[in-house]
Amino acid sequence: MAKKKRMGKSSTTSQGTRRSSRGCRSLTPIQRLRNQQEAWLKGKRVMLVVDAAGHKAEAQAIWGLPPMLRAKERNAES
Repeated sequence: MAKKKRMGKSSTTSQGTRRSSRGCRSLTPIQRLRNQQEAWLKGKRVMLVVDAAGHKAEAQAIWGLPPMLRAKERNAES
């Protein structure tokens, strides 16, 4: 017996339809700032928007080194 032809998913892009974005969530500015601060504390590279014109700078240039890296730097100097 021949196998039954399977119907493709109705949400594939080849048929011109797209799924709605389920992972889209809107962050408040406070939540975004908190996420950036947590990443900075872990020592990750974080870019901050400095002014209304959209100029960006690294968080370490504005906030300085996170406490974890400050302790490492102090121990290296001694």
